[in-house]
Amino acid sequence: MNKKVLMLVTLFFLTAGNASAAKVTAVGGEKYEVKDQATKMFIYDTMQVWMHHSLVDYYHNKYQADSISWGEPKPEGIRIWIRQLGPSENDRIYTHLIKISLQRDEVIINDKKKIKTVDTFTYVVNARLLSLCPESGKSEKEFKLINSYHKVRP
Repeated sequence: MNKKVLMLVTLFFLTAGNASAAKVTAVGGEKYEVKDQATKMFIYDTMQVWMHHSLVDYYHNKYQADSISWGEPKPEGIRIWIRQLGPSENDRIYTHLIKISLQRDEVIINDKKKIKTVDTFTYVVNARLLSLCPESGKSEKEFKLINSYHKVRP
């Protein structure tokens, strides 16, 4: 019962009208930047497990990091864009494209190297299944990282 309610709430927020988003033109369709703080944090919290895996994998590969630590980004350092996919895109498995940018003031690599970063990840998702955790084994085909970008800030 709780999973159904969470999925319905997720779908509501992901398909909500323009009241909580600012319209932006994007190549291939319309993209919305989520501006409403509650909606933005809900999406961020829902996707946090997948972003954590993506970040750890990226930093281990890029910096040959044995250890990585970071604090939570400030809410103003989180930006989210969302675009509903058309019926013919991505074989209809995915319903939305979600791009999340995280600005962190301190990432510590191997307990000594400190950097400021902006990490941006683009995922295609099946919004009906966002509440599933990766360990369930049911989300692998409904959630896919398609692009990532890493920038060290001064």
